[in-house]
Amino acid sequence: MAIIGLTWGVGPLFFVAIVAGIVITGVRRNFQPRFLRYLVGLVLCTTSYLAALIAFFAVDGFSPDWFSIRPSANLVHFGIDVWLGLIAAGAVGASGIALFAALLTRRWSNALLLRLMAAGLLTISVTFIVNLPFHNSWSFLGILLPLGSALFCWLVGAEILRTREAERDEAGHVWRQQ
Repeated sequence: MAIIGLTWGVGPLFFVAIVAGIVITGVRRNFQPRFLRYLVGLVLCTTSYLAALIAFFAVDGFSPDWFSIRPSANLVHFGIDVWLGLIAAGAVGASGIALFAALLTRRWSNALLLRLMAAGLLTISVTFIVNLPFHNSWSFLGILLPLGSALFCWLVGAEILRTREAERDEAGHVWRQQ
């Protein structure tokens, strides 16, 4: 039940954070996707987190058989199987969020995808370090989800700003050439 809550809670929450950031920072004045883009973005964020969760459970569950490693007793013990599952989930989530950013900006960015994947690895590493002395679900999920979402939001926001500035520069360049 908690997994379903995470899936259907984290994706929409991430979407709301991005939209709130767009409104709060004033980017909205120069950046106005249509309502349909926002709706598709909400669905994309939610399904991205669902796909990431499925990737996590698939890799976490099968990796002990694939690599002949001992499975973790539970999630918070953070064995190699959990690391691999989180890396897979991070890659899937980063891909979905990069697609969400492309939907908003109308431009795909390989650089953003790489930054999101790096942020995922950083989040996993910090979660591992913080969880070492505690080994409980709150130290695990309490770091993983907020830190990962914050880094992803920051990177998507920076991408939106970078895209808007590039468009403004291109428009100015075209105007100067005429």
